[in-house]
Parts: sequence; structure tokens; C-alpha cells
Amino acid sequence: MNRADRRHLRNVARATARDLTPPPPSAFASFGVGSVIVPPARVSEPQHIEIGNDVIVHEGSWLSVVSVRATPARLVIGSGTRIGRDAHIACVGEVVFGSNVLTSERVFVGDTYHGYEQPDVPILHQPMAAAKPVHIGDGAFLGVGAIVLLGVTIGEHAYVGAGAVVTDDVPARTVVVGNPARAVRRWDAASSSWVDLPATT
Repeated sequence: MNRADRRHLRNVARATARDLTPPPPSAFASFGVGSVIVPPARVSEPQHIEIGNDVIVHEGSWLSVVSVRATPARLVIGSGTRIGRDAHIACVGEVVFGSNVLTSERVFVGDTYHGYEQPDVPILHQPMAAAKPVHIGDGAFLGVGAIVLLGVTIGEHAYVGAGAVVTDDVPARTVVVGNPARAVRRWDAASSSWVDLPATT
């Protein structure tokens, strides 16, 4: 590689470098007492992000909020919630984490996806699908590598297993695993005990 090529690569790197220092609390729609976003982290459109009290978003995470509609996007992370390392939260409509939610590392939560209506057009150049709200209930858990897709509501104190791909709603106090995620246990209030659920085909 000659000197001109090296200089060109350095210029490209400088032009595309991103500052991975989180914005100050004043840049957010709201930012609660005792909350922290641990650098390095990428945050898009913090003015549309509401952070409760005592929230921790661990390092390597990307809060990707993009307003592409007339109604601005809205990402809410409730008080006491802990977002694990390398999480990716993609919001163009509405994504809401309740209070005291716990996620492991490398989770993905998104309220849209890249369209694939035209097989001869690169997916990069196709429009995003219409956003559908995602709600994660109070006290829920998302395991390592879990994926929560558009339109899903996860109930209070539900447990999403490692690597699960959640495409449908998860009832409160229910354990789901697999791809696509399926319920395997639920809490029965009448008997005050866990009930194993039969496998579905």
C-alpha cells in the first residue's frame, strides 16, 4: 500500500469515526437520578429517549432511535432496569421497557425490520416495515442473545431464555425458550406452583 492509499484510508477512518461517549443527561427527553449509560455506547436521537431512575445500560450497547414518521419515535427504559452489554435496541416507533427489567448480554429488541418485497432490489435500499410497538413488562428477564421482534408484548415477570426469538406475546410469569420461542412453564396462582406446559408441534 502506497503513501497516498494510507492517507486516503486515514481520512476515511476520521470521516466515519463515531464518538462512543454517551450524550449528557440533558440531551435526553428525561434522565433519572442515579442512572448511567456506560461507555463506549452509541445513542441516536437521545431527545426521544426516556430513562427512569437507577437505570444501568452496560457498555457496548446501541440505543438506536430513528424518527422516520410524522410521530417521533419513543424509547422508554423504566426505573431500576439493567440492560446487559452489547445490547441493540432499534426503535422507529415505540419500545418500552418497564421497571426492574433485567437483560443479559447481546439482546436485540426491535419494532421494525428491513422489508423484502422486491427480490431484485438490494435489501439495503428497500423501505423498513411498518413499526409495531414492543413492550417489556415490569420485572421481566431476557436471556443471553434473546431477540424480541416487532409487535411483541412480554408480560410482567416473564422469563425469556437464552437465544430465544420472540415473535408472539409472552404472558406474565411464563418461561419461553427456543426459535421461535414457545412457552414451557407458567406460574399457576391458584396452586401457587409452576406448571410445565406440553410441547407443541
